[in-house]
Amino acid sequence: MTQEEMEARRREMEAEIAANEAADQEYRRKLKRNIIVGAIIIIVAIVSYLVLKPNNEPDVYYKNGDIDYVAQADKLRRSGKFQEVSQFRGGYAIVSDGKKYGIVDVKGNIICPIKYDAIESNYSEHYPDLALVKVGEKYGLVDKSGKETVKPIYDEIGSIASGTMEVKLGEETFRIDTQGNKVSE
Repeated sequence: MTQEEMEARRREMEAEIAANEAADQEYRRKLKRNIIVGAIIIIVAIVSYLVLKPNNEPDVYYKNGDIDYVAQADKLRRSGKFQEVSQFRGGYAIVSDGKKYGIVDVKGNIICPIKYDAIESNYSEHYPDLALVKVGEKYGLVDKSGKETVKPIYDEIGSIASGTMEVKLGEETFRIDTQGNKVSE
């Protein structure tokens, strides 16, 4: 082999090596792009599943045919809508956002707005179908639709007897009905 042939062969081999290196760089670039695209597709699929996955939790938990109030209260706590959820009584629970109180039904629907400083009775035997609420140092009553039937202006409200209750407003004590109307004794 002559010197010229050897030089031509060397140039040919260098050209082939350069072409192989260029092809290898192109392959690596495409591989990186495909890995990135694949990773993005997987991430989008996972996020979509997490966002759109069905909520398999029932609206209401039942145990032996009756509402499981303990499980319902736990569900409401997990929802993150309330910081506190009291024990259910008569299908209602007192809830708090950490500052104010309200009342919800077993499905978590707000019955009594979360705007009171305290709720001291939850539709109990002392106030059937009414909740005793407190704003500042004043008391009132709220019905199951969330309407203030007795505005929170009283210093004290006694238990309901024969559809009326004794209230104290300042130094004056008198009876009112469940709508807040003063009644004669």
